[in-house]
Amino acid sequence: MRTETVSGGPRPADVSVLLAVRNGMPELGTCLKSLGRQTLASERMEVIVVDDASTDTSAGEAEAFASGAGCPVRVVRRETAAAVPGLVRNQALAQATGRYVLFLGSADRLGDEALERLLATADRDDSDVVVGKVAGGGLRGFEKQAFKAKPGEEGARAQALRHLGVMKLFRRELLSRNDIRFDASLCGGDDVVFVTQAVAAADRVSFVSDYVCCRIGQAREPEDGVVPYACDCAERSLPFFRAAAAVAKRARSQVETERMLSVLLAHHIDEMLSVVDSDASYNERQSAVLEMQRMRRAYWTNGVGRRVGLYPGLCSFAAARGLFDEVCYLAVNRRFSHRARTVVEGNRVYRAFPFFRAHRGPGNLLPDHVFECTDRLRARGELLQAVLSGPTKVVLSGFGYVGSLDSSKCTVTLHLRRRGGGGALVLPVEPSPTPFLTRERGDGVHDYDDAGWRAEVDFDRVDWSRKKHGPWDFWVIVSSAGMAKEARLKAPASVGRALDNGLFTGNDSTRVRVYRTPGGYLACEISAAAGGGGSR
Repeated sequence: MRTETVSGGPRPADVSVLLAVRNGMPELGTCLKSLGRQTLASERMEVIVVDDASTDTSAGEAEAFASGAGCPVRVVRRETAAAVPGLVRNQALAQATGRYVLFLGSADRLGDEALERLLATADRDDSDVVVGKVAGGGLRGFEKQAFKAKPGEEGARAQALRHLGVMKLFRRELLSRNDIRFDASLCGGDDVVFVTQAVAAADRVSFVSDYVCCRIGQAREPEDGVVPYACDCAERSLPFFRAAAAVAKRARSQVETERMLSVLLAHHIDEMLSVVDSDASYNERQSAVLEMQRMRRAYWTNGVGRRVGLYPGLCSFAAARGLFDEVCYLAVNRRFSHRARTVVEGNRVYRAFPFFRAHRGPGNLLPDHVFECTDRLRARGELLQAVLSGPTKVVLSGFGYVGSLDSSKCTVTLHLRRRGGGGALVLPVEPSPTPFLTRERGDGVHDYDDAGWRAEVDFDRVDWSRKKHGPWDFWVIVSSAGMAKEARLKAPASVGRALDNGLFTGNDSTRVRVYRTPGGYLACEISAAAGGGGSR
């Protein structure tokens, strides 16, 4: 092999960008140009390109970039193609000197501020892994949830695993200390194991969700002489089994283990269902159902099941019962699962997915509990308008509903709660129609026409004397079917701007400021007015 290096600055790099390339033209040129446009100071980065015996002009393109780059660039040319992609990535990682490493594909491209934002987040939070927002074709719905503004109930590590691509910032010392490398025994899916090991071993995982750090390019078909991604279901399952084993070994608690396993099992179920819903042979589709059985028997627990989506859980349950025909039908219809009607019986709620109550009697192979979604229902609440109507008044209007439940059966209330506990205020609301919600979110099944509310708050009439100073949050509480679901009230940026500099005098000693939080929620701050005392 031949190595060419462009000399860099005197200090080690903060980040090493690693590219494993095989016949990457013409996309490689666009990828390298995106590196040249980075706002991060050139002395803080290095680029390492390992060319896997390309037969096109990839190596020449990389060397041309190196000759004019402002940062150190190392081009390593392999004489013979690697049997598996993990070998090339490991070779690039071995050349890295940066505190952090970022893997890219030749068809990917970074946003101009990507490295600067990722590093700033890593240094601010002292993170081992930073998940930057990724865009591009082929991202599934649950993958996009990895880039939410803040980790949800599933925790940061589980959220990071929703997208298993390696386009993340990894602390190099974390990889070295835990001997984390790409598994060269796998002919595909080595990134699944690598990312899972790193995330599970990390002390802290952070997110950059307000900026598209990377746009993923279209994957190419394997070329002659290169081992293709495994088409055998057992081989396609192997990375997920090894990733699950890494979680079981490295996770810090039972709850964290269940959170991470639930995400991995959701990936695996989706992978196997894609085989079942394809033109694969009967034996291959049957093998996919058997792999779902094996994974469920190995890692499914009640805690994992509560966190896996209801429809994937139904498919997994049917596979475990050996219901091959039912799994095939569920696989074909999974893209329409959001349109299933909701059945409310007393205080229990079910989704009428295919085969709901199709098997009757003591031998019921798909019992009701597999379709029950009572504990999974979530409230949705959003501010539509905020209007200042005087020196102490604000008129708020929005909506609140429980997903999959008709709003005609629900009642909505608005609460103001002190962050961290210690106080609450119920705000009177008037109902208002929201037919647009049915059109936008009803999926042709659910009726959200009556989810709206309107509240006029006069802060001069509120008794603030017993209200503690500090931040307070607005909450929507939706009651239906004998249960109450609640959610913080979201405030879109366009609505939040109407509240800029919105200060309201509560009394002679108190003032209130209503504002939109950085996370996109409606809140208010109660503080002592200038020259006033105020109680805490």
